[in-house]
Amino acid sequence: MKKNNIMLFSGTTNEPLAKKIAAELNHKLSKVTIRHFSDGETYVNVEENVNGKKVYFVQSGSYPTNESLMELLIMLHALKKTNLHPKKVIAIVPFYPYRRMEKTVEVGESLTFELVADLLKTAGIDKIICMDLHKHRSKRFFKFQRKELFAMPVIEEYLKKKDLTNMVIVAPDKGSMPESKKYARALNIPIVKAYKKRKKHDEAIIKKIVGEINGKDVIIIDDEINTAGTLAGVVKAIKDKGARDIYFACTHAVLSGPAIERLKQSPIKEIIVTDTINLSLEKKIDKIKIISVAKIFAEAIKNDR
Repeated sequence: MKKNNIMLFSGTTNEPLAKKIAAELNHKLSKVTIRHFSDGETYVNVEENVNGKKVYFVQSGSYPTNESLMELLIMLHALKKTNLHPKKVIAIVPFYPYRRMEKTVEVGESLTFELVADLLKTAGIDKIICMDLHKHRSKRFFKFQRKELFAMPVIEEYLKKKDLTNMVIVAPDKGSMPESKKYARALNIPIVKAYKKRKKHDEAIIKKIVGEINGKDVIIIDDEINTAGTLAGVVKAIKDKGARDIYFACTHAVLSGPAIERLKQSPIKEIIVTDTINLSLEKKIDKIKIISVAKIFAEAIKNDR
C-alpha cells in the first residue's frame, strides 16, 4: 500500500474508530461534508480530489440504522456516480446493517441482508470490508468483492491476560457453538453447552446445561449483544448452577432498548465489547470494557489488493 494512493473518509456513525484506523496507517481523514436538511434528507459533498485514488469510507450501520445506511449509499454514489473518478471505492462497514436478516422465517418477509447488498452495488461499491457477520454464509449475497474480518484476535488477546485456571466457556446456544469452540481451543479451557428455549424474541429460558460450572469462572461468547434479554436468561441459569465470576465477550455492542438496565442489574462482572459500534456516553457503564479493532482494519487496508 502506497500512502499517497489511498484516501480515508469517515461517515458520522463511528468517526472515533475511523480516526484510530487513520492513526494506525499514519494517515489523516479526508474532508467530506455530511449534514441533514430540515426534512431529514441527507446531504453529502466530497471536498477533496479523489481522482485515481483508492478510497475507503468508514461507516457502521448502527443506530439509527436506516439513516446510517442511507448516508453510506449517498457517499458511495457521490464518489462513483459523479465525475470524481476514484480508482476504487471500498466501504469499511464494521457493523453491517440488517445483518441478522440473512434468511427468511415466514412467508412475506424481506431478505433484508440481500436488499442492502443490492443497494450497495447499485450505489457503486467496488468492495466491502466488514466484521463478524451474523452468519458467514451471508457473504454469498455480495455481488462484488468482499472481505470479512474477525474480532477474535483482539478479544482472545484481552482474555489471555486474565487468570484462566478456573475458567470455562459457556456457549449460550447452538449458533454460538462454533465460535465458542474456537475460543475454548485458543484459551485451552473447557467448553460447557447450554440449551435454550426462546420465550420471546429477546428472552430465552435455559432448558439444560451440559458440563461442570459449579464454582467455576465463566466466559460467555457471542457475536453481538442487543437487548441483553437472552444473555440475562443464560446468566441467571449458570449463576443458579453455582458459577462464580461471569464474563461476557462479543464483537458488536448494539445495546438497544432495556439492555443497559439489564446489564446494570446483572451479576456479570465484566462485559467485553469492541468499537465496531460507537457507544454513547450513557452506555459506557463501568462493567463495559471496550477494546479496539482499528489495527485489524488498518492491516486489511495495508494488505488490500
